[in-house]
Amino acid sequence: MSFAVLGRVRAWRDGTELDLGSPQQRVVLAALLLRRGRPVTTAELVDAVWGDDPPNAAVSVLRTYVSRLRKVLRPGPDDTRAIDGAEAPQVVVSVADGYLARVPTGSVDLGVFEERVAEAQRLRAVGEAPAAARLLHAALAEWEGVPLAGLPGPLAKAERDRLAEERLAALEARLEIDLELGRHSEVIPALVALTGEHPLREGLRQLLMLALYRSGRQAEALETYRRTRGTLVDELGIEPGAPLRELHERILAGEASLDPSAATASAEPKASAPRSAAIRHVAVPAQLPADLPTFTGRQAELEQVRILGPETTTSSSVTVISGMAGIGKTALAVHWAHRI
Repeated sequence: MSFAVLGRVRAWRDGTELDLGSPQQRVVLAALLLRRGRPVTTAELVDAVWGDDPPNAAVSVLRTYVSRLRKVLRPGPDDTRAIDGAEAPQVVVSVADGYLARVPTGSVDLGVFEERVAEAQRLRAVGEAPAAARLLHAALAEWEGVPLAGLPGPLAKAERDRLAEERLAALEARLEIDLELGRHSEVIPALVALTGEHPLREGLRQLLMLALYRSGRQAEALETYRRTRGTLVDELGIEPGAPLRELHERILAGEASLDPSAATASAEPKASAPRSAAIRHVAVPAQLPADLPTFTGRQAELEQVRILGPETTTSSSVTVISGMAGIGKTALAVHWAHRI
């Protein structure tokens, strides 16, 4: 069987699409698939389908949805297993106060997408830019439109936003690699469309400026910066970030490192021979958002996240900053990042 969530929620058995029922019933399946084999409680499923205003018989209706999904996803005659005469296990099973879906990662388009993106990141890190680009193109081909299209409820809305951000990040990475490989003119139409959809995303504006400059359209690259700065100042009252300002200055100066030949050379696999002194310098980008000039308080929290400072000796460490909206999570994270 195979499943799709990067578009309409769909399922197939041996290439034949299955009828998954009503939109609410598809929400239940989507919630189970997105949990990736981990249990989802009955309360979580009720909230996923109806939010804060469930009907009186919500639990009973939910059990009906699960029962119908089990019938639709029941293993076919070719899936039976000759082990003690038992049939193949159900896809949707009951666990404690909830349910889970037994579905391999590779059977869901989202799982395939994320595995390809992760592998592309690994390939890019070792200098295999062409292979990384091909893998990102293949990953993005898994998408068929708006994820969880047509589904109601708070879960679908939240996951749509999250998945859209994942897709945009992968697309931005793919366009960046395409630029490294010298495909400057090819990426301009996509970047123009994306910057129109996401006018405040400075990374996309940066890629567009670079693509225009390397295509011999310096004036348009500078005009892109002027429009971007105007938008940020007018709508948010802030100046462009340091990376965008730096690129603007480099374009004005006509730096040789921005030339197409330099970009293509940087994307080629690295030789193992020692590098000459002339190319040993590697620029370290300063890509943190600006810190608050008058940050105060949060000393206890700053002490808690000190474990992530430069003195950390473990190979990896993760800290989660959580709290209600507007409480200052981002400000704390940015301030801490500047401190270390």
